[in-house]
Amino acid sequence: MHRFEHDWILNLLWLIPAFFVWRIYLSYWSSKQLKVFSSALNRIAPERSPGKSWLKFVLKMMALSTLIIAAANPQRGGKVENQNIEGAQVIFALDLSKSMLVQDVQPDRLQRAKQLILRSINHLQNDQVGLIGFAGKAFPMVPLTPDKSSLLMQLRFADPEAISEPGTNFSAMLQLAATMFDLGLPSDRILVVLGDGEDHDGKWRDAVKALQELNIRIFCIGVGTEKGGLIPLMRRGALKEYLKDETGSPVVSRLESSTLQELADFGDGLYHYLGSLQKGEDFLKDVFAGVGRSEYDRKTYTTYQSQYQWPLAFGIFLLLIEWLIFEKRTSWINRLQKLSEKKKLEG
Repeated sequence: MHRFEHDWILNLLWLIPAFFVWRIYLSYWSSKQLKVFSSALNRIAPERSPGKSWLKFVLKMMALSTLIIAAANPQRGGKVENQNIEGAQVIFALDLSKSMLVQDVQPDRLQRAKQLILRSINHLQNDQVGLIGFAGKAFPMVPLTPDKSSLLMQLRFADPEAISEPGTNFSAMLQLAATMFDLGLPSDRILVVLGDGEDHDGKWRDAVKALQELNIRIFCIGVGTEKGGLIPLMRRGALKEYLKDETGSPVVSRLESSTLQELADFGDGLYHYLGSLQKGEDFLKDVFAGVGRSEYDRKTYTTYQSQYQWPLAFGIFLLLIEWLIFEKRTSWINRLQKLSEKKKLEG
């Protein structure tokens, strides 16, 4: 099996015919313009050989071609190897209720939680990841996959406007999470819940029992402050007003850490208050480092050996030959030409 490691470099080979066309045009133009001076040129440079000039040009183009091929790094396939892919199962559950737009942490609770996911994803190498968005209802944004780019892409569009039903329903989120894990794999199953802890349903304790039976551990990240802040109502990215209750008073949303702490306790996990991103990242890094992993896929790949040294050596050899060739005529050819001219004069 053969391939080029950098095959896009081979596009430079299109320069070779372009150089030849330019050289032909230049030779034609030069011969036409200097035709009247041919006798003078013969006296000034009688030993100049147009044929050798073309030979030197051809050698340069051949050398350039081989150097371009060397830069593309031709490779030859070696042995075929199998690699077992091992990993855990990690699903992030992100609170997308309107209270996550409160700016008691900067830039707001939702963006803070997203930033933590982006930083912690770097510590999940071959692990499978998934993403749940939840508010008054829950929906799967990314099913379990080893492709981290899918999660990162969907995370950009995670927004309270994506869920029509307001509120925060932990029970719906937990029921959905129970269906998203692959129960056929013996690897650890981790659910990471990120939110402010406000729960408008209160029935999550029944739902968490199903996760306990499936050996799914729950780790909770609290985002926000106990002092809290007003809930902004946005329209097309701009602040419209702040959420108000039935009496017309602004609603203050506070971090309900007790709910998240209790959920983590029920789920045989841990609770962490997101004070700083670095501490939050360290917390999840330790969690991911301690989980059990199992084989879920097998990857077949071929090792390749670089062969660039051969075209490189040949290109250098051609340049050396071109450098050793002089443009003046070969002596025996020059003598034949002089003998021919002498016979013409005698005749």
